[in-house]
Amino acid sequence: MNVSGESAWFDRSSWSVIEVHGNDRFDLLNRLTTNDLSSMPVGSGKQTVILTVKARIIDVVTVCSVQDRALLIASPEMAPRIQQWLRTYTIMDDVRTKDVSDATGLIEIMGPRASDVVAELTGTNPASLPLSHTVDAQIGTNDVRIVRMPSVMETSYWIIGPRPVTETVRATLEDSSEAIPMIMESEMAYMRVRNGMGEQGHEWTEAYNPLEAGMLHLTSFTKGCYIGQEVIARLDSYNKVKQRVMGFVSEGSMEEGQEVLVDGAVVGSITTVVPSMRSGTIGLGYIRGEQAHPEATVQVRKDGVVFDATIHLLPMQD
Repeated sequence: MNVSGESAWFDRSSWSVIEVHGNDRFDLLNRLTTNDLSSMPVGSGKQTVILTVKARIIDVVTVCSVQDRALLIASPEMAPRIQQWLRTYTIMDDVRTKDVSDATGLIEIMGPRASDVVAELTGTNPASLPLSHTVDAQIGTNDVRIVRMPSVMETSYWIIGPRPVTETVRATLEDSSEAIPMIMESEMAYMRVRNGMGEQGHEWTEAYNPLEAGMLHLTSFTKGCYIGQEVIARLDSYNKVKQRVMGFVSEGSMEEGQEVLVDGAVVGSITTVVPSMRSGTIGLGYIRGEQAHPEATVQVRKDGVVFDATIHLLPMQD
C-alpha cells in the first residue's frame, strides 16, 4: 500500500450487524421505520430510524439490499433490541433475523483519499458509490462488503467481513512502513460533536423523536403508514416539534445530563460533552425551539453548580 496522508481509519467492530431474510423483509422494514424502503434493488441502501409506537427513537440503522437478504448496520449492543422489535411485528410475514455481530468485523476508512485506500485493500474502487449503498469486494480469497457511510469527515467507507479478515485489514493499516493514522476514541467523539452527529444512548434515545433529533432527511411523508407515523405527521403538520438538538460551548466543564436554563427555567438538557480544542467544553443537547437562538447565552446546571454556555448551530466551529 502506498497511499499516505488525507486518510485515516477507525475500528467499528463493536457495531451491530443483523441479517434479515425472507420474501417480506423490505415490506416489514418499511412498515417499522421512517424512510421509504419500498424499492431496494440489490446494492442500494438507506439510513432510516426505528421508532416506538410513540415515535421515539429506538435506533438509527443503515439498511443495505444484499442479494437474498437485507443487512442492517446498527449501533453497538442494539441487535437484541432491534430483533425483538422486528419479531413483535412479524405475524404472517416471511421474515427471519440473524444477529451476526460477533462474527463480523467493521473497519471504517475515512478522508478525502479513502476510496484510494479501499481500492488498494480490495481491488474495488468505491468512489462512485452513493451514500449508504454497498458493493461486493474481495480481500485475498475472502468476500467482504464495502458500504459508504455518513461520516465526520468528507468521505467514509466501511469494510465489512468476517472478523479474521478485518483483523488482517487492521494489521495492514497499522504496518509501520505504510501506516495510515488510526483515529482515537476521544478524537472521534470530538469530531462527532463538532459535526452534530447523534449517537445511541445520547441524542438517540426513547426520550426524543427524529424531528427533534434533526433527522427530517431520513423521514418520508409520502410512503404511507409505519409505526409512529401518525405522531410524526401530527408533529410536522401542526408545527408541534417542541425541542431541537443544538451545539453548546462553554468555558466551564459541562457534563452530560446537565439542565439547560433560560431565566432560571429548565428548557433542555445536555446529552454529550467533550473537551474543547481551546478551553472548556463543547457538547450537544436538546433545547426548546423558542429558546434555540444561535449565539444566545444560556446557563447549565447540575448539583447546584451553574455556569454559562453559548448555543451554536450544527455543525459548529470550536
